[in-house]
Amino acid sequence: MIQAPNIPEKLIDEMLEDAVEKALDEGTDVESMRFHGDALPDLSGEIVEFIGCSFESCIFSDTGADRLVFVDCVFHKCDLSSMNFHKSTFQRVSFSHCRMTGTQFSNGTVMNASFLDCQMDYANFSETKAQHISFVRCAMKESVFYRFNWQDWALEECNLRRAEFAHTPLKGMDVSTCDIEGIVTDIPNLRGLKVTAAQAMVLSGLLGLVIKGD
Repeated sequence: MIQAPNIPEKLIDEMLEDAVEKALDEGTDVESMRFHGDALPDLSGEIVEFIGCSFESCIFSDTGADRLVFVDCVFHKCDLSSMNFHKSTFQRVSFSHCRMTGTQFSNGTVMNASFLDCQMDYANFSETKAQHISFVRCAMKESVFYRFNWQDWALEECNLRRAEFAHTPLKGMDVSTCDIEGIVTDIPNLRGLKVTAAQAMVLSGLLGLVIKGD
C-alpha cells in the first residue's frame, strides 16, 4: 500500500527561489511551504531537502541539481520536463497532471509515490530503486526502465508504447489495462507478466512467432 504524503495543515506561502537561498545560507531544509507558479533556481550541484511542501504550477528545469530530496511533497500541474533528478530521493510524494517529458530519475530512490494523469514520455528510471509506486493514466511512450529495481509497482491505463524494460523482471506486474504496443524487453523478463489475450498476441513478436489467421 502506498503511503500518502503527510502535508502539514498550515503551510507558509513563499517564493521558491527565496526559500532555497535561505536554506542554503543557513544550512537548513525547506520545510512546510507552499509554492505557486515559481521556478526552481540554479542550484549548481547543491544538495537541498524539501519536507512537507506543496508545489503548484511550478517549473523545474535542469539547473545542475544533484541528489535532491523530497519527503512528504505534492506536485500539481508542474512542468518538470527534462529535469534531471539523478540520484535524488522521493519519499511519500504525489504527482498529478504534471508535464514530465524526458524527466530523469536515474540512479535514484522513489518510495511511496503516485503519478496521476502525467505526461511522461521519454522519462528515464534507469537503475532506480522503487517501492510502492503507481502510475495511473500516464503517457509513458518510449520511457526507459533499465535495471529498474521495483517492489509493489502498479500501472493502470498507461500508454507504454515502445517503452523499454531491459534487464527488468516483470513477474507479477499487471499491464492488462495499458497500451504495450512495441515494448522492448528481454524475453525472460516476460515470465509472470499479467496481460490480456490481445496483448499476448502483441508480445508474440518478441518471441519471433508468426501468427497465421484461420
